[in-house]
Amino acid sequence: MRSLILVLSIAACATAPRTRVDRVDQLPSHRYPVDGAVGRLVIDEGAFAELARPLRADVEHDLAAFDIRDPAGLKDRLFILALLDALDERWAEALAGIDRIAAVEVELADKVMTGLTIRVWVDALAHGGDREAFRAALERKLSAMPIALVRAQLAMLRTMGQVFTPEVCRRLVDDEIGPHVDHGAITLEQAQAIAFQRYAVVRLVPVGTVIDKVLGDHGVESRR
Repeated sequence: MRSLILVLSIAACATAPRTRVDRVDQLPSHRYPVDGAVGRLVIDEGAFAELARPLRADVEHDLAAFDIRDPAGLKDRLFILALLDALDERWAEALAGIDRIAAVEVELADKVMTGLTIRVWVDALAHGGDREAFRAALERKLSAMPIALVRAQLAMLRTMGQVFTPEVCRRLVDDEIGPHVDHGAITLEQAQAIAFQRYAVVRLVPVGTVIDKVLGDHGVESRR
């Protein structure tokens, strides 16, 4: 009998409607304690993992429990989860999240650029996963893109390829987020910025010169 009750309870939870949320300020407010210089999180794998665990749990809960109608709030949470999935090498999940974001983008340029480097890495990993595989995957992606439409966004990506190093990413977080850490804790939005810089350290810095060269060959100017 107890087993039957448990099964029925699980089924009821699974079919319960999500709470509709029309504004991002109706979602739960999440805060994450940080210890020491916040920039350390982007270069210290263990320190970042301590942030990533509760961050993932909160984002997954928000997406499961709420019908988020606020586009920015929905896209932010999907993007955080995609970054964490990519960092955990859960590439199918990362790609699915990026596809969900692209589906709700209004502007064509945003649809095209959403998760570009995640898409390129998925292709590259299917062909060996080294720098040459990334170069070939980026070439394939660019050949199918309306470059003129997204030239400005690609220019920013090229600049990242030129200037990003682990130290630069660390310093960016220390300078931009460090002064705004409130009573030893950061917000979900600040955690998202840190997750992106951690992704940059792990997935963009190692192929930075490749990104610079390929985009330069396609006539994309740097913003340096």
